[in-house]
Amino acid sequence: MQTSALYYNQVVIGMDTLYKTIAEEEIDTSSFLPEEKRFLGEMILKSKSSSYLDFENQLTEPDSPIFSHAKRLGKPVSETPLYKICEDLATRLGIRQGYLVREEVVPFPAGESAERKELTTGQVAELAGCTREAVRKAIREGRLRARRVGRFSWVWENDAQAFAARRGPLAASHRH
Repeated sequence: MQTSALYYNQVVIGMDTLYKTIAEEEIDTSSFLPEEKRFLGEMILKSKSSSYLDFENQLTEPDSPIFSHAKRLGKPVSETPLYKICEDLATRLGIRQGYLVREEVVPFPAGESAERKELTTGQVAELAGCTREAVRKAIREGRLRARRVGRFSWVWENDAQAFAARRGPLAASHRH
């Protein structure tokens, strides 16, 4: 595939030796063999165009270079740099496509509690001084992150506070 070869030449050969994951972990790629770099380049390309489920399946095909990489390093597959990067690509893809919720798969930053409070759309509307429909519209348009559970949307309290702040100080006095 010409696109894959072009992508490999432009991105993978010039790739930084450190890859930063969504969880801010830095992974050294300097020891990757050319075939491992080529595989990583293909997986980066596939992470832009595949479905999350197809991508996850491709990672663990029997002839995947992930297994030879693990054997070469003498480590379990899940502890290898190549696997960790590919899993990071899968996680990012899963979040983009709505299969995963970032807050459930990415560790919380240091000092931030896992005991974060979630609010209903009604609670967010009260906090922001607007209607529930305005909150639902903001969620649909991507201006407010939320996770769906059945027919309900839940918003992290810090996201709700940021949404309320963006609406401005006059929002509370102007109910729509």
